[in-house]
Amino acid sequence: MKTKEDTKTTATSANLTKPSKPKRHRKRKWLIIGIFMAVILIGVIVTIIIKAPWSPFGHIGRCNNKPATNAPRDIMACYLNDKYGKDFVLTGKIRRTPFGSSALWEHYYESDAHPVDDPRLRFKVKLDGDNKEHKFEKSDTYIEEGQILAEEDRLRPDVERIFGKNTEIGVKYKLCDRGEDSMKGSHDLPKAMSICKQETADMTKDEIIDSSLYNDSGLSHDYSVYIYALDRQSIKTTDDKTKIIKGLKELVKYLPDINPDLLSLYYFIRGDKSSDEGSELALSAKDLSNQGTRSLVHDFNSNLATVGAIAHSGITYWEITMPGKKGWLKIDDDE
Repeated sequence: MKTKEDTKTTATSANLTKPSKPKRHRKRKWLIIGIFMAVILIGVIVTIIIKAPWSPFGHIGRCNNKPATNAPRDIMACYLNDKYGKDFVLTGKIRRTPFGSSALWEHYYESDAHPVDDPRLRFKVKLDGDNKEHKFEKSDTYIEEGQILAEEDRLRPDVERIFGKNTEIGVKYKLCDRGEDSMKGSHDLPKAMSICKQETADMTKDEIIDSSLYNDSGLSHDYSVYIYALDRQSIKTTDDKTKIIKGLKELVKYLPDINPDLLSLYYFIRGDKSSDEGSELALSAKDLSNQGTRSLVHDFNSNLATVGAIAHSGITYWEITMPGKKGWLKIDDDE
């Protein structure tokens, strides 16, 4: 029979022999805490980088009724969010010099942007005025660039079928007032162009241009398509030139139906890798319809212009000397 003393001794012995918690449990606990803190720190760092003006990832703008600060990027982001009801990414550095000007403007800010959900749709957003949100004159090219992207996507299958899958395209256009009105909420550029054609059916090219120069009649319109042969295509032989001319003649069939004098095609051929220069073949739809292939091939070199890609604030030389046109891709974009 056990006495109280025996029971106490047995309990004490059990406590002495009971194993202590392994040290690895403590190590695991500290490891989990360390990982958790590291994740939080990385999140904070990434957020700071994304929001920084110099961020290579751009500035994702969100707005709650007013800009977070009076910084141009925040004002731009809030303006776009309020206007279109979605978030945008502001990319690259803020530009302080308007296109065509060499002087810095004190209260001018311009940035590139795109919707968070559509990086292909690149456009410009501008602030012009005093450095206070309510005094800025704000503008953007979101709608216009969306219409251009839709037109390029419409043409791309035919361009790649005619000139090859390594070919890029660009579109630039101007609409008459009635054509512009028809594009509200629509991306049907050929239809809008046909309205402009009807409006000016009895007018020559010069009359259409002059009507807007002197009395702003709202009738002026034009269309240009740019074909970029990124594979440094040869243009040395007659066969090389014939292939390009036939391709341009075929492409005209898929372009908007307007006065052929107002429809221009630009075919850009890259130079070799040792040179920044290339060549541009410029023809109107009228040239392509009125002249035979043999005649155009014969005059091929006389219609070529040598162009370069001299860096100037990220703009190609061609864009500087021929403002208003859609500049082709920078030389290093195809590397």
